[in-house]
Amino acid sequence: MNYLQRLFGSKPVHPVKPEFDSSVAQRLAAAGKDLNRVQATPAELLKMPEKPGLTDFKGLVRLELTLDERGKVVSVQMDGAPFQHISVLESWAHGWDFSPAGMDGKAHPCRMVFEVTWA
Repeated sequence: MNYLQRLFGSKPVHPVKPEFDSSVAQRLAAAGKDLNRVQATPAELLKMPEKPGLTDFKGLVRLELTLDERGKVVSVQMDGAPFQHISVLESWAHGWDFSPAGMDGKAHPCRMVFEVTWA
């Protein structure tokens, strides 16, 4: 059981490993870079505020976080959240702090997906 699962009942949807979506792959190819030789490092979660208590909700919420090159959450999309809790969950997710993702030694924006369970 990892850190997120122990503390908050949350986990990355997939093992956290750098993967290039098609738009990034196209930009790298246009720049003449070989995808197999690009050095990528994933963003790492450094701080997560206390999980909000949603007393009237039990279930799973999928959060897709877009991080900037500083590791700050700049956008949150979610699935499974009750309408009345969306603003609370969005504020909570904006409080998460990550080390920046990197590509070829430079900080790079990225997206990460987490599933969080309320029981």
